[in-house]
Parts: sequence; structure tokens; C-alpha cells
Amino acid sequence: MAKLSAHGQEIGRITALTSVKAYYSDGKILKNIGFGWKLHAKVKEGIDPNFAYEKAVTRQNDFFKGKPALKEYKKALHSLAGVNKRWKLHQTITLMHDDSDGVWSECCDGYSENVHADISEISELCALYVEALNEMKELTAETA
Repeated sequence: MAKLSAHGQEIGRITALTSVKAYYSDGKILKNIGFGWKLHAKVKEGIDPNFAYEKAVTRQNDFFKGKPALKEYKKALHSLAGVNKRWKLHQTITLMHDDSDGVWSECCDGYSENVHADISEISELCALYVEALNEMKELTAETA
């Protein structure tokens, strides 16, 4: 497990769908996918860590440009679950997005690591995921 304070000044964080990356002044990039911070990568020698962070922010903004449904799904997912539970909720939705009751049972009424959400919130999240899937299919069809 990596210590955040051991890497100098934090430049910034990039929050993806189910993970968070933290960029540090010593060139280290740490990642948390729900199981604590781990060393993910190092900025290449000769590249400013601030520049690498800004480039990653730009890349993420460009990715979400023109994908409002995916952006809305990400926002709803993050509002329902912290990073330690987000992966489980997202994975369950990808497996059974057409069964919101099953998603709720697995993620909110299971044995451990439960998300505190009611069935209506889970149903809305599943609907947002389906919209994001359809959006991605349309974008793929346009580029093909």
C-alpha cells in the first residue's frame, strides 16, 4: 500500500468511472480502485509532472465531450457509491442492467460492502447505464 504523503506535493486527481489517479510532484502516479492507493505509473524522465497531469485532464475532458449520457451515468454512480464500493456497483450493473432489483439485492442488501441506496436510485442508475450504452453504440456506428 502506498503512502500519499511520501510523494511530495499533490498536483491533482483524475476521477475515472471506478477509480481515482493522483499525480504527485515527484513524478509518481498513484491509483485507487477501491482497495487503497497503489503505485500505478511514473511520469517519463524529462516530462514535467504538471504537464502530464494537465494532459491527462485534457484527455479525459475530450473523451467525455459528446457523451452526455456517459457523463450523467458517471455522476450518478459517484453520488451513490464511494470509490471503495463503486467498482462492485458498476460491475453488477454491467452484468445485469436490465434487472435493477437484482442489482439492488447484490449491492445494497448483500453480505458486505453494501451501497446505501434504495431501489428507485438503483433503477435510475441502470436506466442511465442503458442510455450510456446506446450512446456509445451510436458513436461507434457513426465512426465505422
